[in-house]
Amino acid sequence: MNPPPAARAYATCFSLALAFFIASTMVSDVIARTTIGSEGLVSAISRHAYYAVTQPFGTGILLAPFVLVAWMAASLARRKSLRHGLSFLCATCIVLTLMYFFAYQDSQHYMIRGMWTAATLAIGLLAFKSVPVLVVALVAFLILRRRRAAS
Repeated sequence: MNPPPAARAYATCFSLALAFFIASTMVSDVIARTTIGSEGLVSAISRHAYYAVTQPFGTGILLAPFVLVAWMAASLARRKSLRHGLSFLCATCIVLTLMYFFAYQDSQHYMIRGMWTAATLAIGLLAFKSVPVLVVALVAFLILRRRRAAS
């Protein structure tokens, strides 16, 4: 039995947003730790996992922009089509992923220089740095949601 279209849209969008989140955090952090911080791959993965698990509030804050975008994309998918929703989701999540990638790179550069507070804030302020992207995404969502389909 196939799930109803609304449930499918939400499941698809939230799953894809979670994949973008993992790429944005874990993959970006591991790349930064191995290329800039000269850590081994296993060490970089285990350190990222350790901090992600021991700081669930911080992990949740980093996840929040992706959850908001997934909700908008699923709503758009229900109203228009799954293709519209997924296009919106991917476009917005790519921007967020790039922001996260460069923040993890900056954090490692600060760590090398011994600038511990700057290294922490490079990641810790990502939720606030994401606000302009979310505002643009919200405006785009509202415009796309109201736009009539071409007949």
